[in-house]
Amino acid sequence: MEYEVKENGKRMIYCTFADTEVASLWTKVQCPYCGHEQQELDMSDCGDTYTIQCGNEDCEKEYEMHFDAS
Repeated sequence: MEYEVKENGKRMIYCTFADTEVASLWTKVQCPYCGHEQQELDMSDCGDTYTIQCGNEDCEKEYEMHFDAS
């Protein structure tokens, strides 16, 4: 791997978008019962329906979310 040494002695590497990889995706959802917004991890497969529990202590109801690309 190529790198350059900066004046401060630290090595500098260069990356592009081609070098990146998504480790996880978060989907912002809003509870249809109380309106509480929360982030859900890895619920982004097109065509799948997910069961989510509201994170609001006063609600905590379960609801479904269907994820689609359109």
